[in-house]
Amino acid sequence: TLCAAAKETTAATDCSPPHPPARPLPPSPGPGPGQVPLDTRRPQAAAGGSMAAPRSPGDFAEKLQGRIQRVEEVLAAAAEQEEEEEEEEGFVDVCGSGLLIYGEMHGKLFQHQREGVAFLYRLHREGRPGGILADDMGLGKTIQVIAFLSGMFDAELIQHVLLVMPTTLVSSWLAEFARWTPGLRVKEFHGTSKTERTRNLERVQRKDGIIITSYQMLVNNWKQLATSHEQEFVWDYVILDEAHKIKCPSNKTTKCVHAIPAKHRLLLTGTPVQNNLREMWSLFDFACQGSLLGTAKTFKMEYENPITRAREKDATLGEKALGLKISENLMTIIKPYFLRRTKEDIKNNHTDKPDAPLPENKIYRNFLSLDHVKEVLMTTRSPLAELTVLKKLCDHPRLLPARACVQLGLEEQEHSEQGHGSEAGMLSGANEIDHLSDETVIQESGKMLFLVGLLERLREEGHRTLVFSQSRKMLDIIEHVLSCRQFKIMRIDGTIAHLTEREKRINAFQSNKDYSVFLLTTQVGGVGITLTAASRVVIFDPSWNPATDAQAVDRAYRIGQKENVVIYRLITCGTVEEKIYRRQVFKDSLIRQTTGDKKNPFRYFSKQELRELFTLEDTRTSATQIQLQSLNEI
Repeated sequence: TLCAAAKETTAATDCSPPHPPARPLPPSPGPGPGQVPLDTRRPQAAAGGSMAAPRSPGDFAEKLQGRIQRVEEVLAAAAEQEEEEEEEEGFVDVCGSGLLIYGEMHGKLFQHQREGVAFLYRLHREGRPGGILADDMGLGKTIQVIAFLSGMFDAELIQHVLLVMPTTLVSSWLAEFARWTPGLRVKEFHGTSKTERTRNLERVQRKDGIIITSYQMLVNNWKQLATSHEQEFVWDYVILDEAHKIKCPSNKTTKCVHAIPAKHRLLLTGTPVQNNLREMWSLFDFACQGSLLGTAKTFKMEYENPITRAREKDATLGEKALGLKISENLMTIIKPYFLRRTKEDIKNNHTDKPDAPLPENKIYRNFLSLDHVKEVLMTTRSPLAELTVLKKLCDHPRLLPARACVQLGLEEQEHSEQGHGSEAGMLSGANEIDHLSDETVIQESGKMLFLVGLLERLREEGHRTLVFSQSRKMLDIIEHVLSCRQFKIMRIDGTIAHLTEREKRINAFQSNKDYSVFLLTTQVGGVGITLTAASRVVIFDPSWNPATDAQAVDRAYRIGQKENVVIYRLITCGTVEEKIYRRQVFKDSLIRQTTGDKKNPFRYFSKQELRELFTLEDTRTSATQIQLQSLNEI
């Protein structure tokens, strides 16, 4: 299967800004440039020792008016200076909402994320008890909440926040807070140590900060979270991630979260809550503390029954009209409390990112335009080095040395210099991704964008997948992204030298269905490994030699395989990858086995063929895929 990944993705440079410093107090009003200071001294003697003649009341009024005007000018200058200092410190008003967040953080947010932060602040500013942020998964609900809380703490509008989530997300939230707002006090009410949990909770309740806990921990300890020194403790915000956990009003989790006192409540979910009216009522009942949609009984009678009846096949025209009207009324009621954007809604918003790196296709074209690349076509020397760079660009730009990532706009200079010695710049950019969010790393590569979507779909369908790459560094990038997205991963590469350790990992994957992805280097996967537990195989970066990929694919095609195996070969349209694959399919094997020349496979290419390799064609449509499909239809 030829999977053509589009090469027009842009990315947000998701660097970790320091926590915003406290905003400076404005300086005391004083004379601005070119202004005369207020003269409060007594009148001086005029020349010759005689005193000035007394002024008339009109002169005094004119002088007073002049002084008032100068005072106003001084105050205006001071206010302007304060604004300039505030801007210099980097605080930005989010979408004109009135909430100030650190400028560097603001610069890393996509426009839809800024609008999400403004939505959360509007709920607070208008005195609403809560709301629901229901963006599609992958649109950055986490960072929207972190940016919102950062601004609220900086403005001293809140002191105590309780964040509740599934256990698997606790470490991810802690990492994101550390990355984006290292100055905030964030403690976890989680883990086996009751003493440590209690100490963290009391510290936040006594001072200020954020407590992160899991649903299970809340169910077991809700009384402790709801009190302090045997008195009711009211949180400024209780925020639920994966809020569909409370979609059933009668379950224990829902009852326990309702028991936590809070001034405001926010729910995060990637599920379109409008699709199930009863679940929708449960979520809004919690978010708005029962003030929006009434009781479950009245909601069922006034909204759920007529809307559900209108959807049935035998509904009359009158019932359909009534259901439509009531449905529209319901949407009008919840609209101020609810925000949902899909990937389709915001797909065009990423192009206006002020500090977005170059798209992959532009990086690719820029490399092709370099003088030393052009010289390859004019000399007899091997083009292998240049073609290898192009191949890395097809997979992920961060496979290039860190210094090259800086030059390409993927990395800031300060991060590239954090290595030790002159060798730091030669390290792969893959070693420099810990400070980036998984979304940034995904958006920088068309293949990664495709791979993550594919693996999430396969996991939902119950398939287990082998992912092969020729590069350990590429596997590092893939592992980083999948770990952030809660994939349970097994991995074998060339660093696992002992056969017993390899067998241990293989047996664990074969026997434990919790592992949904097995990462392998192509070279390791070609030797003595049987992985029939997987029914899907992804070749992330096809080899110049198709025989190498074929051996790796055979790992799943072994005796004992009971399912059909589907192979995904990721090839970027219009690039050197597609042209090499096309040659493999329609001409002959790239590496001629009779000569055994695997070090320089391009010695058999004519000058014209080399020129074709060093051009970028249509990145949206694959000519090879179209031709293969037409052949299959014959």
